[in-house]
Amino acid sequence: MELSNQYSSLLLDSGGGWCGDQREIPSYIAFTQPEVSFSSNGWEVTIKSHGSTKLINADPLEVLDDYLNQGYIAVGYIGYEYSQYTNEGFNPVHKKEGDKFPDVSFLLFKHESMVVGDYEELEFDSQSTQINENYPQTKPIIPSPHLCPNMSVLQYIDMIKRGKSYIEQGDIYQVNLSQRMITRFNLDPLTYFRKFYEVQPVPFGSYIDFGDFQLLSGSMELFLRKKGNKLVTNPIKGTIKRGKTEEIDAIMKAKLISSDKERAENLMIVDLMRNDLGRVSKIGSVKVNKLFEVETYSTLHQMVSEVEGQVDEKVTMSEIIKNVFPPGSVTGAPKKRTLEVIDELEPHLRGPYCGTIGVFYPNGDFTLSVAIRIMLTQFGKATFFVGGGIVWDSDPEKEFDETILKSKAITKAMGIYYQTS
Repeated sequence: MELSNQYSSLLLDSGGGWCGDQREIPSYIAFTQPEVSFSSNGWEVTIKSHGSTKLINADPLEVLDDYLNQGYIAVGYIGYEYSQYTNEGFNPVHKKEGDKFPDVSFLLFKHESMVVGDYEELEFDSQSTQINENYPQTKPIIPSPHLCPNMSVLQYIDMIKRGKSYIEQGDIYQVNLSQRMITRFNLDPLTYFRKFYEVQPVPFGSYIDFGDFQLLSGSMELFLRKKGNKLVTNPIKGTIKRGKTEEIDAIMKAKLISSDKERAENLMIVDLMRNDLGRVSKIGSVKVNKLFEVETYSTLHQMVSEVEGQVDEKVTMSEIIKNVFPPGSVTGAPKKRTLEVIDELEPHLRGPYCGTIGVFYPNGDFTLSVAIRIMLTQFGKATFFVGGGIVWDSDPEKEFDETILKSKAITKAMGIYYQTS
């Protein structure tokens, strides 16, 4: 299939991701231009369709439910800031800096707009490899080599130390903290997405063009998959870099598997997700299928587990999301208190980052990734975020180093590298 600007969304699956177990080889799901789009800030929902715009006051997830009931397929995201509407008693009070993206944004398609195929069949045409005229540049297809983090190394380390102090006081057991990076960006976003995916193939690669901005993700992590009455989550906690030789790589992988710190961190989130799934699952149906398994990617190894539950037939999509969102692996435990700590310590808006990106089908099934390894492109600028989970024995300097490791696939695809000096 030749990609051009007629396709607004592209989901790439290296195996076991967007396509689940239906396709065993790297695959894609592509969508043409949407019939309808909607976005919201809080409950102020903007709906666009065939050149007309309508403003309504409604819960965006219930709006999504309505469109799914009309037979649409929905592709989009639920942003981290929407968590204030899904966690009773959580009222963020700290002013944040950074670009404000919609809390929720979805493109809606008819079934005939969806194309599914093998990744090797994709052809990125000459148009998609041209520089986008909306992205001013001084050199062809080469972005600025400068990254602008919103915190210095010392500021980030201080934030980690403050997070640890809450753990030492017994307020929380784990908290996920992040920093934001910005760089000038003159690549066509779809061209960059292809390079990003080739640097690090993942199960949940996503490119969604919302018109005003583009959202790209190289996520490895399944937040929720609903197929029939079965609901599954695969929390990831625990990261270590790849070794330069096969022997060293095997040692690094074994080190991750045997790490008491990483296993404890992973187990905390497994317990949190068991609790979250229990809110919407039949009594006694929640179980742990996998624990402390390791998945290997081009730049790192990660520890992953799996929790499953059986959903009651009467539970709607919006009810599931409201009881489980945001993903526990990118907040911490206990969830509500860590949301408050993140609100206090992080200076920036997260936007789609640490929310969820996904596809919803009219039969009630859906697949949602954790919105990590994301990039937002808009007005010649690229914004991305990196972070990690903090526990009692976390080393602040090593936690900073881990964020740089996690950013490598993003920056390598642009040909830039983070400099700490």
